[in-house]
Amino acid sequence: MEQTEVRPATDWLLFGLGNPGGRYEYTRHNLGWLLVDRLCERHRAHLIAGRADYFSAQVKIEGRRLHVVKPTTYMNLSGRAVRAYLAIEKPEQPEICAAVDDAVIELGRIRMRPKGSAGGHNGLKSIDQALHTTEYARLRMGCGPGPEGEDLADFVLGEFPKAEHDVVDKMVARAADAVESWVLRGVQATMERFNG
Repeated sequence: MEQTEVRPATDWLLFGLGNPGGRYEYTRHNLGWLLVDRLCERHRAHLIAGRADYFSAQVKIEGRRLHVVKPTTYMNLSGRAVRAYLAIEKPEQPEICAAVDDAVIELGRIRMRPKGSAGGHNGLKSIDQALHTTEYARLRMGCGPGPEGEDLADFVLGEFPKAEHDVVDKMVARAADAVESWVLRGVQATMERFNG
């Protein structure tokens, strides 16, 4: 029988990072937003504008409360929205996970970690600075590798080509499964099931 971690949290918070505006909608850098949309669709939740730079919704996963949040500050200032959400919404004993794109990880693969460095990701860097800690979970969704010689910023701000749409869709669905596992079973069990 699968062991689950003891979960002291009352609220689980998923911050799906991305950029606002139609031109960024289906770009590699917006995988966090695509994940939030998938979870809302799956659990029939509707995002509403917050009192600061974010949209959010709450979903129940087997009785546990998951907040899904889209910062609207643009990627490099994501921490500002995360800090505002925590201050305004005041979630109880929050367990936090940030979902981001990762151009180092192969397209279609996902990786969860309980904490860690930003690894060059400006969204995570901003959250680390805003929260003064790196002690929160990260769910990385692969969009790499980028073509050799192409500027990384141009690559992640580029749209997924049509040939990759099916792989992206399956990856986002798998990431949504991983978030649900994180809420119910914790980071370690989720890593063992979904990483690699």
